[in-house]
Amino acid sequence: MTDDHLEDAVPAYLTVVLIPLTFSITQGILWGFIAHAGLYALAGRAGEVRRGTWALAAVAVGLLAVERLA
Repeated sequence: MTDDHLEDAVPAYLTVVLIPLTFSITQGILWGFIAHAGLYALAGRAGEVRRGTWALAAVAVGLLAVERLA
């Protein structure tokens, strides 16, 4: 049995691609957390995302905002 859900694959792909493109492991991982939570919400599967993952996505958004403003 296979599930073909893009919200499962895109965050992993995005993380792997962004690490070398941004020259930052941190940036890749932060965008991966944001993409995971965001895509699950867009797909109507927000209830399947654990609270800890939502918290990590919120922290990731905050860190990216602080870095952008600094």
